[in-house]
Amino acid sequence: MTHTLSWDERLHHRDQLRAARYAALADAEGFHEVCYALEALGLRLSQRKAHLGRYREPIAALAMQSVVLSDLSGRFPDRFGTFESPYEQVRVARNDAMHTGAYARHATSAAIELCIGLEEALMNEQQMPRRKIKDCMVRMPVSVEPWQPVAQTRQLMLTHSFSFVPVFADRWKLVSETSMARYLLGREDWPTRLAMPISEAVTHGLVLVDARVVDAADEVEALVAAIDPMKEPQTLWLVVDGHERLTGVLSAFELM
Repeated sequence: MTHTLSWDERLHHRDQLRAARYAALADAEGFHEVCYALEALGLRLSQRKAHLGRYREPIAALAMQSVVLSDLSGRFPDRFGTFESPYEQVRVARNDAMHTGAYARHATSAAIELCIGLEEALMNEQQMPRRKIKDCMVRMPVSVEPWQPVAQTRQLMLTHSFSFVPVFADRWKLVSETSMARYLLGREDWPTRLAMPISEAVTHGLVLVDARVVDAADEVEALVAAIDPMKEPQTLWLVVDGHERLTGVLSAFELM
């Protein structure tokens, strides 16, 4: 008998799958994290320790709550795959010792596709009693310190495809990808600019924008409704506690 996940359990496994997907995106051969997240989900659903082959049935039942993995895969088979194909690729790769090169990259692509579908299933509208920011935000976010070199922020952006990186400079601000590009592009003193601390770089053209700070208990719909997409095409909200500590971030990606 398949265990019925509570809302908090759904959030927990959604976060695990999302973190694993981000890890896989950062490493073309990094599907192992996805395997671990799938095994944790399968263990919870089946209530017994086994392997991905035994976990197929309960995870497949959950996958049917995903529009992408169920309805759209049938209506647009040339665009969307079923649950079975990526799951089998990941299962086989999990048990194969040859986790290198094109083989591993192909498995990682299947793992990412599977994560996207299962994350959607876990956040299925019919199972969604809450729509607070805390239900959607990315926990344990990455940020930088003003004393750290610009090169570190640039490295984070390029490694993880970040559009913004938070930095606390008297109050929470954001380093944007466009600001970083303008600061570095065509500069003869490129090495000096990369080595410069962020706090010093702001006096040499690195623009920091004020961050939108929100509370974890705020309603997501009200937050999004207040945004004018024509004026603010890119938005990252920072979730901060009462001590100015960054506890999470929220972008449009987490709401799709």
